[in-house]
Amino acid sequence: MKTFFSLVLLGLAGATGVAAQGLVSDLPAVHITLDDPAAINTESYTTSQMTIIDADGTQTVYADTRLRGRGSAKFALPKKPYKLKLSSKARLLGADGANAKKWNLMAQAGDKTLLRNAVASYIALQAGQPFAPGWRFVDLTINGEQQGTYQLTDQVDIRKKRVNITEQPETVDATTDISGGYLLEIDEDADDAEGTVFTTSRGVKVTVKSPDEDYIIAAQKDYIAAHVQKFEDALFADNWLDPKDGYRKYLDLESLVQWYITAEYTAEPNSFRSVYFYKEMTDDRLTFGPVWDFDFAFDNSERFGSRPRALVAQEGRGQQWCYTWINRLRQDPGFHQAVNEAWQRLTANGIVGKVNSFIDAQAAGLEKSQALNFSIWPIAEKVHDEMHLFATYGEGIDFLKQTQAARADFLTEAFATLAAGGTVPIVGPQDSINEIDADEPGSSASAYDLQGRRVVNPGRGLYVKGGKLILVR
Repeated sequence: MKTFFSLVLLGLAGATGVAAQGLVSDLPAVHITLDDPAAINTESYTTSQMTIIDADGTQTVYADTRLRGRGSAKFALPKKPYKLKLSSKARLLGADGANAKKWNLMAQAGDKTLLRNAVASYIALQAGQPFAPGWRFVDLTINGEQQGTYQLTDQVDIRKKRVNITEQPETVDATTDISGGYLLEIDEDADDAEGTVFTTSRGVKVTVKSPDEDYIIAAQKDYIAAHVQKFEDALFADNWLDPKDGYRKYLDLESLVQWYITAEYTAEPNSFRSVYFYKEMTDDRLTFGPVWDFDFAFDNSERFGSRPRALVAQEGRGQQWCYTWINRLRQDPGFHQAVNEAWQRLTANGIVGKVNSFIDAQAAGLEKSQALNFSIWPIAEKVHDEMHLFATYGEGIDFLKQTQAARADFLTEAFATLAAGGTVPIVGPQDSINEIDADEPGSSASAYDLQGRRVVNPGRGLYVKGGKLILVR
């Protein structure tokens, strides 16, 4: 299996000069030349070509590769994420990965460790999820300009090595079993005008991701909408805790527990707003997963605030969408017992140490690439929703390791309390000193050390801000 690779998108001139571009660091290098640079957007693909150059110099050419922006908000940032669509299937993550056309190039502009999504995938797999997006880090260049470190990842879709369930055929007839499979997403941004969106009676908005909107027929949409409604009705029925006829008839509880633990461990504040789940053919149960999108995880969201001892299920952003279901599920004592038992198994198997070792290994692999990345995108410059800024990459890595370990300690206490029938208090955000590098000297929002010196990008310790003594953890 190939260990490293590089992608090179060629312009109309062909392969001339490809080898000379070479690797940017010791990571694979992605050189992109768009056929029409002005055409790049988040709505439609623009054409290009692609050549993969491995570390040993091996080249593989992919003709007619298409590229578009990913995510309207994140695509508006200077360092932009992208989607790739190949003309034919390929194993861009190696022989053990998916054979697919669709892939993502994630910029992670607001994650100055560049690792939060990879860490979340690792945690989800450790928790038992059958699939979490795979990845490989690369150096990206577009039209001759270096863009920095990117994460090449799986697209969430139905196929082997991804969401491995039965895929509905493109052509459906009277003999087709339309009971599955369906890939679904609870999506706050879903457009009601789309033919692939339905809303449950309690206002949960669901997008059908597969079957694709180009092929799904009314009978399929009606079937899956009715089936999801059966689950919701059972969840809110008087006999909802009945082991045979209650909500568990329509829910794979084990997958929910795995997904929930990942959400709480990473403390991603948007965990319950955009949620993937799926249904296999002939199986009445809905399965939660895969996990996705963790740029704001591990205390990295200024809008949410620093809440190291807060449950996302109680204090995450908004109280709608999937919270409609999660709030009800959290009234089931059996749910909390299942979560606590699964968490105890993880901690007994050394999850905290494993995660820190994983972080160390990934950071070491990015040593040269991240230095180049932050020479383009200054590490101490806030660009999105970063909660904490650091002067060096190593400081950010140390913070990530300490944060995940402290989070694990809190969850051990919180999950045990809930399993015993207790409650975890709502704590709200701690005081923070974000964006003080942009404050005017003398402003009441500026921070000062205990010697009275104004501080830019402070580390941990005691500071004075607005006349108050602030502890930065």
